[in-house]
Amino acid sequence: MFAQVEGNTDRAEARRVAAVHRYGLLDPTPGMRPEATSDGHVDEQIDALARVAAVVTRAATVTVNLIDAHRHCPLSAIGVPRRPIARSESLCATHFTSGEALHVPDLSLDPRYADHPWVDGRLGAVRSYTSIPLLGPDGYALGTLCAADEEPRRLRAEQLAALQDLAGAVVALFERRRQATTNAQLVAEAEEQRDLVELLMAEAEHRAELNTAVLASVDVGIVVTDPDGRLVSFNDTARDWLGAPRTGLPPAAHASTYGLFSADGTTPLDGEDLPLQRVLSEGVVHDVEMVLRAAGRGDVSITCSGRTVVGAGGEVLGAVLALHDVTAARQRQAQLQAAHTRLEQAHVQLEETHAQLAQRSEELSAHTRQVEALAGVMRTVVCSADPHQAIAEAAREITDAEAAYLMQPDGQGHLTSTAMTGFAAGTQLSLPMSSPTGLPLHALRTRRQVFVADVAHHPEADPVMIAASDTVSGVWQPVLNSSGEALGVLGIIWRRRVDELPATVTAMLQTLAREAAHTIERADLLVQLAQAAQHDALTGLTNRRRWDEVAQHEISHATRAGAGPAADLTFALIDLDHFKTYNDTHGHLAGDELLRSFALAAATHLREVDTLARWGGEEFVVALPGCSATDAVTVADRIRASVPHGQSATIGLAQWRPGEDAADVLDRADGALYKGKNDGRDRTVLADEGGRLVPRPFL
Repeated sequence: MFAQVEGNTDRAEARRVAAVHRYGLLDPTPGMRPEATSDGHVDEQIDALARVAAVVTRAATVTVNLIDAHRHCPLSAIGVPRRPIARSESLCATHFTSGEALHVPDLSLDPRYADHPWVDGRLGAVRSYTSIPLLGPDGYALGTLCAADEEPRRLRAEQLAALQDLAGAVVALFERRRQATTNAQLVAEAEEQRDLVELLMAEAEHRAELNTAVLASVDVGIVVTDPDGRLVSFNDTARDWLGAPRTGLPPAAHASTYGLFSADGTTPLDGEDLPLQRVLSEGVVHDVEMVLRAAGRGDVSITCSGRTVVGAGGEVLGAVLALHDVTAARQRQAQLQAAHTRLEQAHVQLEETHAQLAQRSEELSAHTRQVEALAGVMRTVVCSADPHQAIAEAAREITDAEAAYLMQPDGQGHLTSTAMTGFAAGTQLSLPMSSPTGLPLHALRTRRQVFVADVAHHPEADPVMIAASDTVSGVWQPVLNSSGEALGVLGIIWRRRVDELPATVTAMLQTLAREAAHTIERADLLVQLAQAAQHDALTGLTNRRRWDEVAQHEISHATRAGAGPAADLTFALIDLDHFKTYNDTHGHLAGDELLRSFALAAATHLREVDTLARWGGEEFVVALPGCSATDAVTVADRIRASVPHGQSATIGLAQWRPGEDAADVLDRADGALYKGKNDGRDRTVLADEGGRLVPRPFL
């Protein structure tokens, strides 16, 4: 059902207001309370529907409202006083004529309503707001079924659907009241018309002209017969139903000729049961019902009342029968009965819904507890210094399992455990990625959660892993990133049989896996960022920033050593000879390749404790802790010998002296390098302790 749309005109509003008032639930006088003309039985049923709406929505406030031209009148109110307010102050009046249901979880966040008096605190502080229009049969919006709360909340789809059903039930109650009133009026009108017809029949002999005029004007069908029951005349209404009377037609043929049936619409009337025959035999009949099925039109339900016409001498002159069309009344009765049946069914459904809601409420409470637990472990995962271990422990906690582990591809063809909880110390799980069995691999390959109640007899189970983990039942949840790439798999095992994994646990594991993927990627990214911050992008060597930290660390270590070989520390500055010329001749890409190749070659001559860094451009710097000047020269010469592509290098060496900082040592090494460049390049130059330079040409 949709609201009438006639544009924003006074005529449309007048029709809507008329539709509101035709139910007789509001006094038309402005200022009167809405209950001034209410029927107590109707109000009690509306109150019952309002209470059901409150149970369905769990809202603090529920109202059933009619809205006329100037007022917002609650017929029922749960949680607030039941009093009318001006339509200009009504929250419902801002939108109800659209005919559309409205649900806003938080009005204060909706620019359409944020400054409304019932939202901004002037009249109230409504947040959660649901308004279902009450649409009459003709489509006009009569009012609203409204549920509101001072706390933001979102109703579920089934709650909104239930409110729609309840709104329909409210309108059905209105319609039942209106139909009852209409039927009573129709009965009263029919009785008045019947009395008029009987009066006209009594005065038929003396007021023939008036009788003819009246018979032609009333909407009651009039049929006149002779003493033998043959039809003599019809008035216009009867002629519309039956056609022109067929003179000479015997009464026994009336039923078949005019399609006359008993009230059930299926049993043909025989001669003795025809209302006209009963009038002639009984003298008078009242409200005999039959169905007229004339050709070319649908069934018409008719009630018949009539009497014989007696002459002045007492002789029977004929009979007059008044026919009343009660088709609409019978249809309304059928509609009311159907509405009553639907209302009873709705009541049964509401009781069932109430029971389901109670059960659902308990399920939601349990789910809330599980979600709170999940939120707690998620916070632990996000804040943990070891996110992999935190993920495994979180999976074990939310599933109440005996053990859990996280396995990830190791880049060397194996799926290997990176975190474990509930296992003996030193336990390590590993599966070849090519293995045809293994439930972790099955979950990883299918990218779907795998739950197995009896692991030992599952064809995908790996016997070695079963023995290592002592698994009876288990679930394996793949950890996928946003692109669907498998980062690993969470294994949760029980050392007791678990026949079924609850849906809430399944959902929580999936949520944990998504967060685990984010956490793992974030941890990997932090490692990559830290690596990038400390290494040269071209050569992969330690960059100058990291070199400053290493140099200071090595000087501090040598200072603590005091004297002896442990205090030896040599810095070397390396410069590739004629690098600019090489670049200009072979191109910058070749120059970059020379730098990378030299970095790899030089590193082969260094120990793990040594540090090779890119100083800038074609210059490199080396820290050689625990290395004497003589040994440092040997290392430098080997490095010069390994310069690729037929190129050469010049190296300046300086040994650290107590009290010097890194800049001091590098200044002396730079001086030695400068000396080597001036002396012809391709040589090692050592700055001696007195500051003199000791050249070491390449041998």
